[in-house]
Amino acid sequence: MKTLGIIAEYNPLHNGHHHHLQISQKKTEASRTVIVMSSTFMQRGEPAICDKWSRAEMAICAGADLVLELPLPFACASADYFARGAVSILAAAGCTHLAFGAEHPDLGQLTTIARYIEKEPPPFNHKLRHFLDKGHSFPRARSLALQKTLDLNPELISNPNNILAVEYIRTIERKSLPLQPVAVPRQGAPYHGTILSGQIASATAIRHHLQKKRGLEKLADFMPESALQILRRELERGNAPVFPGYLGPAVLARLRVAEEQDIANYPEVAPGLDNRLIQKAREASDWSDLLEKAGARCFVRTRLQRILIYLLLDLTRDFQEKIKYPETPLYFRPLAFNQKGKEILHDLKEKERMPLITRPAWRNRPRVPEIQHLLDLEVRATDLWALQVPNPAWRRGGRDFRTPPLALL
Repeated sequence: MKTLGIIAEYNPLHNGHHHHLQISQKKTEASRTVIVMSSTFMQRGEPAICDKWSRAEMAICAGADLVLELPLPFACASADYFARGAVSILAAAGCTHLAFGAEHPDLGQLTTIARYIEKEPPPFNHKLRHFLDKGHSFPRARSLALQKTLDLNPELISNPNNILAVEYIRTIERKSLPLQPVAVPRQGAPYHGTILSGQIASATAIRHHLQKKRGLEKLADFMPESALQILRRELERGNAPVFPGYLGPAVLARLRVAEEQDIANYPEVAPGLDNRLIQKAREASDWSDLLEKAGARCFVRTRLQRILIYLLLDLTRDFQEKIKYPETPLYFRPLAFNQKGKEILHDLKEKERMPLITRPAWRNRPRVPEIQHLLDLEVRATDLWALQVPNPAWRRGGRDFRTPPLALL
């Protein structure tokens, strides 16, 4: 039986995601579809616009069968670690195919790049160090090094979806996973596009539209009806939207009482960045102002955003060691499912490849310390996110304990 796996954020789910889901199902002829979805904070270091259960519901209504949670240390991480966690969960879930969008869906070239990076040949490492020494960020330095050593089209190794595609393939090959990669052409607006146009707009454009407090009517052209109705419901409840800027006061407060040695203990903080963040937090007035002032050519904005999330959640290097990151024991945590998804969950429980957790209540937790620490972090992340929603009635903590997976049977 063919089972399709997809890695997603659905922040929120739009026509491009729906198209990708349908094309992937058609290309693979899969009879079941499993989504691994980021939980509360995204890979780029931003909070989700609405909660993980609502976004999982959008996925099931759009044609998925089961949505599993991607734990936060992988969901809010660089592309390499994001891929490691998500691909590992899909493989353990019994998926036979992994479909991903790519700006340049040439699977042969993407695989060549993935294998080349994994081998780390001396010419590549030499060029990489050269561009890093010149002050380029790591993603930019790696892109330039690949261009020089493989004579590639620059766009092939600089577009966001292509970068993730390469990391998915690297993970599959590194771990010899029984997953067949399937590259699907990305449709519509660019990943970072901020304008609503055509039939497929980016999630970034949809979030920008909502942040400007414009009506939902225009979004009917860019989101499936079911996803739009779920989004409308959450907005009317005051359980959404949440935007990165809402975290500004908490971030500035955290940095203004911090010391350099404290900040240096967080992932992705390079030497000198600890002092830079503390100094700029004294000058900045909000989230965007801090990122603008702290930014530099060698520090990409997404890296800075992730660091700010690590600070708020106390996700330190010591915590990473405690959970044996990135070789952390993982779990299956369903967020939503339909009848087919229920059957998949039954299979997962029977095979016992990884613990199956429906709610992280203490009495239900597996006796694996690393997983217990992961669940504690997930609870903290949801509680922090909930404090940002408009309606005070939804800001109460403990949602992870109270909210079961959504069964759409």
